[in-house]
Amino acid sequence: MNEYLQYILDDFFYTIVDTIVLAVSLGIFIKLIALTTPLKSWDKIKDNSVALSIVWMIILFIFGAFIVAGFFLPS
Repeated sequence: MNEYLQYILDDFFYTIVDTIVLAVSLGIFIKLIALTTPLKSWDKIKDNSVALSIVWMIILFIFGAFIVAGFFLPS
């Protein structure tokens, strides 16, 4: 097989794996935060609370950045 084609297939495979891991870890993180917070934050987000939505967006963005950064550590 061509060397460049092998690199493309490897990158495609690892992109799929990284996407699945990121989705699962974000799902677990959201469940843990929802179970541990005393506030009914989902109800407030459904009632169009912009401030709480921004806080959740920042928390999820930072957590996602840490997860993605872990994939690019040199081995």
